[in-house]
Amino acid sequence: MKQSKHFDVRGKSVVIAGGSKGLGRELAIQLTTQGAHVTILARSPGPLEETRQELLSHTQSPDQVIGASAVDLTDPKQVQDFITSLPAPPSILFIVAGGTAAQVGFFANITTEEIKSCMDQNYFAAAYIAHACLRRWLKEPPSSPTEKRHLIFTASTAAFLGFPGYAAYAPTKAATRALADTLRQEVLLYRSQQDIRVHCAFPGTIYTGAFYQEQIRKPQLLKELEGTAENKGGLTAPRVAELTLKGLCEGRFFITVDSETDLLLNNMRGPSPRDRPVRDWIVGLVASLVWPVYRWQFDRKTVAYGKEEMSKRSD
Repeated sequence: MKQSKHFDVRGKSVVIAGGSKGLGRELAIQLTTQGAHVTILARSPGPLEETRQELLSHTQSPDQVIGASAVDLTDPKQVQDFITSLPAPPSILFIVAGGTAAQVGFFANITTEEIKSCMDQNYFAAAYIAHACLRRWLKEPPSSPTEKRHLIFTASTAAFLGFPGYAAYAPTKAATRALADTLRQEVLLYRSQQDIRVHCAFPGTIYTGAFYQEQIRKPQLLKELEGTAENKGGLTAPRVAELTLKGLCEGRFFITVDSETDLLLNNMRGPSPRDRPVRDWIVGLVASLVWPVYRWQFDRKTVAYGKEEMSKRSD
């Protein structure tokens, strides 16, 4: 992918929180191929080292720096220690860590510990490293006032759509979207010192190992509403990484990678800025007509599913 005035990674230092597997790994590969210095973070040393070796095979020059650090992103001290240990603050921070495989299920059926762990893994893990990185950026402005720094959050289609079974997960991604929305405006406080750009990507279904692991605990109703792996129109991790980077090169604040999420986003955008105002307004108008019909169908299926389950229990 060609570099752009909005997002140029060649020779820039990039940290990817959650970079050992899935989407984070694919972003790391594509960014390495584009000439970035890439450091990946995750909790497990084994997958980290495997991915680091893979990244080394994609470097474009002998002086390209590839690193990996085992960091528990839900531990604010470990996160702060990592950011402090860097010889210089990164130019770009991708926050990709998180997931829902362990906490998927109807709200009444999951535990309070699972509710908390989902918030820890998806929201607090993002907030802690964003906070630590932003504070270091403010202490150490770039040498050139024209240099851009980028903070990229990863939310989900679930940030806009509540499905039965995602009661623990969806609120964490809505919170991530709200944090990105708030920080986008808040960093304007520092525009006279430096140019910090905040972005938020909203991938839908990504066919990775985590997706198939999630199916084990996923309620049947949720599978029916979402669709199966064969018909729900998900994307591979390399394709989602490619489309995310494309959105960044276009200078977009909110980045969607499929038409369904695009409709949902523009139906719920509120005062968030529009990257393509006329198009986004038209999509929002279409969504306001389309999604009420889908919502009615989802509600009807949920009621029918509940009746069937209650009937089974009474037999």
